[in-house]
Amino acid sequence: MKFRFMAAFVVSAKLANAQNMSPDELKSVMAAVINSSGYLCAEVTDIRPLRMNKQFEVTCIEYRGGSGTVRYIFNGEDGSAFPATVIFLVRQ
Repeated sequence: MKFRFMAAFVVSAKLANAQNMSPDELKSVMAAVINSSGYLCAEVTDIRPLRMNKQFEVTCIEYRGGSGTVRYIFNGEDGSAFPATVIFLVRQ
């Protein structure tokens, strides 16, 4: 829990200066937070801002040396991340 708080603090500070960060540095920070949240992210391939403030959709290569991708929602407010899932509603 203490590590997660520190990670959120570091990420919040980094994201506040995101305009000054290189794309590789931003990807590295995102991957570190996702991994510290207990999920797998060997390499960030794409970061897209969402309409909600300070939220991003992050696409990662799940395993090192692999080609499978996984998407996460990253909350820049508290530094949390969780898997993005798509829910299809079928009208009957």
